[in-house]
Amino acid sequence: MSYLADHEVNKGRQPEIDCLKAFCIFFMVILHAFEECAEAPGAVYHIITIIECLTGAGAFMLCMGIGTRYSRHQAPMDYLKRGFELLTVGQALNLVRDALPNLIAWWCKGEPTFIAMSLLVVQTDIMTFAGFAFMLLALFKKLKLSDGAIVGVGIAMNAFAFVLSSFFRTTGSYLADQVLGFVVVTEAEAYFPLCCYFVFVAFGYALGGIYPRIKDKDALSTRVLLICGTIAAAYYLLRAFVPVPLLPEFDSTEMYIMKPVTDALANVLMSLALLALFHKLLRHRNAPKLVNHLSGHINQYYCYSYVLLTPTSVLLLATRGELLTGTLLPLMGGLVTLAVCYLVIEWQDRKGLPNSITKLKMPWKAVTFAVVWIATIAVFAYAYPRITEYATIWNDYLGI
Repeated sequence: MSYLADHEVNKGRQPEIDCLKAFCIFFMVILHAFEECAEAPGAVYHIITIIECLTGAGAFMLCMGIGTRYSRHQAPMDYLKRGFELLTVGQALNLVRDALPNLIAWWCKGEPTFIAMSLLVVQTDIMTFAGFAFMLLALFKKLKLSDGAIVGVGIAMNAFAFVLSSFFRTTGSYLADQVLGFVVVTEAEAYFPLCCYFVFVAFGYALGGIYPRIKDKDALSTRVLLICGTIAAAYYLLRAFVPVPLLPEFDSTEMYIMKPVTDALANVLMSLALLALFHKLLRHRNAPKLVNHLSGHINQYYCYSYVLLTPTSVLLLATRGELLTGTLLPLMGGLVTLAVCYLVIEWQDRKGLPNSITKLKMPWKAVTFAVVWIATIAVFAYAYPRITEYATIWNDYLGI
């Protein structure tokens, strides 16, 4: 039986994709609340890390890839422009979230950890990765690569990064490592290297070419749930309880950052299974309003939540010398953060205010973009010569 039509029959908003994005953003904010503000995360944190391990950033990037095919702006220059905008938004976030709070704490307290953390103004955050991913898609569209070729390149990039990481991690220079960290795994703050994560965008992009032609989503979702869900569940059970030679430990930092080929493919299968499951649960109804709100403002929730959480972490360390203890307070902090983000976004929408610097009108947009990049260079030039030990994910940000 064919599940696909020879023309587009499945246009418009896809509620199950909204559900997957909302599912991921909810747990992501709670996870970040623990990572930023908790002294010793407990069982709740570890449960959420496993959920994020199965979906997390990979599911986000898969959905982003699908979304590119539903956009009205499909020219390579449109993708290039979008990529630069995301890079700039990522830099604005790094300035407000990491650089400014830590510089203020450094000037007040003089503790070297704070100046080291301010250098995270340059890092491979997920917004930075998304910007580079759009730029790479722009190149592939210019070259007129097929969807299959883009998927093949994504898999090859992922495999290359994993193999390279087994014998190369550092050049001996933090600055060089950070530049390379935008592309491959290094000892700098290389959390979302392009080579490791582009495979998810590639699969999403290819899936986005198929999605509008799905004519029997009910039957297809049943098949996908049974096949993809079973394979993904079996794989993750194996990974969790049986050490696999060459692969990083399950639910480890290395696993999350590298996403070696089999882990990446399992992540894709799990995301597809969740899409099928959400379709089954909705039963052709629209997604709930809150789900649409989370999905429709995913970048705002990501940025706003971090702007609330990371400065709170810096304030706690600067004033108390420690973060929050126990499980309840960080969990409540995450839920409150979600609520505050919702209220701020709703207020902006009601007032007709831009909720991103990309929505500013010219010339304010150009001025703001210029300020972001100039400020980034200035912070880096100020902080870099003053640092003797660099804060990265690999040293747990100097034990914070």
